[in-house]
Amino acid sequence: MTDAATTSPDTAPRKKLPLKVVLVLGLLMSLVVLNYFDRQTLSILKPIVKTELAFDDTAYSLLTFAFMLPYIVMYIASGRLIERFGTRICMAVFAIGWSVANIASGLSHSFSQLAASRALLGATEPGVFPIIQRAILNWVPVERRSLAISIVLPAGNLGAILAPPLVALLATGIGWRAAFIIPGVIGVAVGILWWFTDTGHASRTGSDAAGTEADAEVEAEEDSASVADLLRDRKYWAIIAARMISDPVWYFYLFWIPGYLQERVGLSLSELGLVGGIPYIVAMIACVALGRTVDRYAARGHDPIRVQLWLFAITAALMPLGGFITSASSAAMALLIITIVVAVCQAWFVGFNVLLAGLFPVKVNASAVGILGAVGASTSLLLNLLAGPILAQFDYVALFAGLALLHPVSAIIMIAVIGRGRPKRAAATAD
Repeated sequence: MTDAATTSPDTAPRKKLPLKVVLVLGLLMSLVVLNYFDRQTLSILKPIVKTELAFDDTAYSLLTFAFMLPYIVMYIASGRLIERFGTRICMAVFAIGWSVANIASGLSHSFSQLAASRALLGATEPGVFPIIQRAILNWVPVERRSLAISIVLPAGNLGAILAPPLVALLATGIGWRAAFIIPGVIGVAVGILWWFTDTGHASRTGSDAAGTEADAEVEAEEDSASVADLLRDRKYWAIIAARMISDPVWYFYLFWIPGYLQERVGLSLSELGLVGGIPYIVAMIACVALGRTVDRYAARGHDPIRVQLWLFAITAALMPLGGFITSASSAAMALLIITIVVAVCQAWFVGFNVLLAGLFPVKVNASAVGILGAVGASTSLLLNLLAGPILAQFDYVALFAGLALLHPVSAIIMIAVIGRGRPKRAAATAD
């Protein structure tokens, strides 16, 4: 499969995006914010919910398993569902579904009820990411797509930023159940709003509308692209390997770090509410900065895929710091290291989507995102299932030390396979 075609920027000033496209992007950002917020709630309230429903860390591992098993299955299925039913139906169903699951979590009175609600959450949350990829390709002109991806996907960090203070505020002011129920109700409303907004697609503009022979060739390649072709491409398999190896780092930090900061570092729930969003604020800034770096170098004629690969390598070199969290001299130092790790994980997730958009045809991008998410979540599922017993036997030091090596290994794989033979300068495009 050949690399997806790229176009040179228009010399004429870019037109403003239509208001409806801006609204679509705004709703996509709102939904990914809610998605991240809802999955964070249980990890933030872990000490309280463990006491309330009487379970231990081993049982908590089972809760992450209950979430991630259907998460993996639906990550694979969601890409095909989007191709079959479209983004309008799928996003509405998924958003309302995970919001109902969040409400059910707040209404749970036993471990089994909570596990069932987490399973529903896992079945409905992963679809948002391939939908975002496909919706941006549907609505946004080609010359704006990379920027849109770089803005919308990191917006999920707002959910992780807002979760600690708002969950703490709701839990201490109203009760821990409200921290699940209120965001769930908001999510149902936003899902309904999406249904009434995603009606039809924006007209093709800019380079999308060009009627040149080159455009016709690109469209022919898009029409003939298939998931089978994708799975025969060694570049895609290199990305699959990288996601399988590196994704467990993110999922472990997502599910276990809020509890670690309270149970081992000594932060109270209120203190976590004040500082818990710091890693995600830094992650958002890092994602935008790295995205602009790729754009700048590409504008100077450098191959953007090669630039992205080197950014993977540079950021991966920071990850061994994670092995020193347990020996940090203070809570501030531990939080600093955690912030670096989280920022790198998020920058990688955005980088993967930009890489897919540049390497493979639009038609298979939703499926490509779904498959990647599923394989990454599969290894993450295994780690989270084993995390409780590992902690009981070896404590956090073994987990942090092992996770610190995974991103460097992943970067080596991608550079060796995808970077080999790529030009330092981007190929010139015809006017």
